[in-house]
Amino acid sequence: MATPNPTNLPKDNVMSQSTFESLPLSPTQTVSWIHIGDTHLTRPGEQNEIDLGRIVDEINDRYAKEGVDFVFVPGDIADDGSVVAYEAFRAHLDRLQLPWCGIVGDHDVHEKSFANFRKYVAPELYSGFTIGSYRFVRLNAFSEPRPDAFILDEEQLRWLEQELQHCVTSGQKAVILLHCYPSELKQGKKELQRLLQLYPVVLVDMGHTHYNELSNDGRVLYGATRSTGQIEEGPVGYSVITLDGDAVSWHFVPLGSPSMLAITQPEDERLLTVRSASVVLPGPLPVHARIWSSRPVHAVTARIGDLRTSLISEDGVFWTGALDTGTLHNGTYELHVSADDKLNSSIRVVLGPWPDRRFAEIDHENAIGEWRERGLLGTQLGPNKNGKKW
Repeated sequence: MATPNPTNLPKDNVMSQSTFESLPLSPTQTVSWIHIGDTHLTRPGEQNEIDLGRIVDEINDRYAKEGVDFVFVPGDIADDGSVVAYEAFRAHLDRLQLPWCGIVGDHDVHEKSFANFRKYVAPELYSGFTIGSYRFVRLNAFSEPRPDAFILDEEQLRWLEQELQHCVTSGQKAVILLHCYPSELKQGKKELQRLLQLYPVVLVDMGHTHYNELSNDGRVLYGATRSTGQIEEGPVGYSVITLDGDAVSWHFVPLGSPSMLAITQPEDERLLTVRSASVVLPGPLPVHARIWSSRPVHAVTARIGDLRTSLISEDGVFWTGALDTGTLHNGTYELHVSADDKLNSSIRVVLGPWPDRRFAEIDHENAIGEWRERGLLGTQLGPNKNGKKW
């Protein structure tokens, strides 16, 4: 993981890096991070480089002061793997007021070398860090530095299993940071899939697709954030992801949005896995929300139908309360949370037994489909589905 570089080093020097094994857990006991999609930079002055600068400005202005732990870039940072592209990247990331980390993508090794990635992003090609009870694992899907590799070699897989075994013994949950869907690997795919199903992995956070997508195989969630460069669908933006206990909240935020509201507890019915929640019976239902806004928020309300309750906050960002659902029968309900009657979000809440589901063996075939409130357009325009062959 790298932090903002406060010094102006000569370009011919290896840039200083700071490696973190842990970051402090916030008093809310939640973890939030921002995912900047594949930047595909080539040189300064192009639209994706300008957009990256605007994203960094927005993160510094709205998110860095409160409630976000780090920023993640999922690879394909430099479209051609060149020094010029990486320097353009670092010019903006060095201004970021949050810790950040990046991983290798297929475009980052177009020069068939890790040298530029190691110099400008991270000296370690894979590593892990801890925040509270969560272990984040950076993986390198290009154990051989070739754009067509998509390889997790045996050494890295053995290391990964040791990391996940430690999660079990220490009571941690794991998040995998990977460039692509596991099923897209050409080598190491089956072993990685075995590890994902065996150990307490709650989420695989990815880039590569060029479109937003959430997939749920019943045990693991997979989240893909669309690219910042080589855009084929929707506006420029970034995703904001929060872990709150066992629940995962995922939102794509268009660049320039003045605020966003994320319901972090309970978990949406579409994202429930056997690892993420227990059966919720009608009765007191805890409701948590995180709000980032350009203006102070004064009143936050949660409701299901005619049932309402007010949420409270000590910091103006994390809001909590409980909704009495004791009069409701088992079933699926819409939970709405609103801030000052202007900012709204909703999820589907299951009370009682979960609905019966069937899951495909291939990760991306369990995609939940269109969810426009979260930025999931369902068009799947990108290099792996219906878009251009970048």
